[in-house]
This record gives sequence, structure tokens and C-alpha cells, in this order.
Amino acid sequence: MKFKITQESVKKFHKEFGSLWLANLTVDQVLERFDAKELASHLKPADRLAGLSLSDRLAGLSLSDRFVGIEPEEVEDYLKQLKRQKK
Repeated sequence: MKFKITQESVKKFHKEFGSLWLANLTVDQVLERFDAKELASHLKPADRLAGLSLSDRLAGLSLSDRFVGIEPEEVEDYLKQLKRQKK
């Protein structure tokens, strides 16, 4: 039996093996092995923000970027929350 090993076949094997390896990792193992920025880079911006409170979404943003993509109702709720905190 003969096998012809080419650069393309090695690349294909590497890609398939890598996919299989990643598919079998637990969430904890993935979080241990990969940097949070790298993991987040594979997510859409809306998915990165899913589940975060408005104040968490605003953290680290410049003033001009803070309200991009935020619904007006969310801004109003946030302002009401700030007013309650000041009392």
C-alpha cells in the first residue's frame, strides 16, 4: 500500500485534527488555553456584548462611542438608574 504525502494533504490533516481536538475540549480547557481577547475576536460584536449590563458595555469606551448601537430605551433606563443612585 502506497501513500502519497503532499503539502496539501498534510495541511488538510492538520486542519481536520485541529478541529477534532478543539471540538473535544471542555469550556474550562478552552478558557485555560486561549486568551480572552483571542476568543472574543471570533465573536460578532453583538455576541460579545450579550448578557452584559449597560454600564459594563460602556466601560472602556470613549464618549463618542458609548451610545453607538444602544437603543434609546436602554439609555433612558440607565439615566434613571443613575438618578436613583444619586439620591
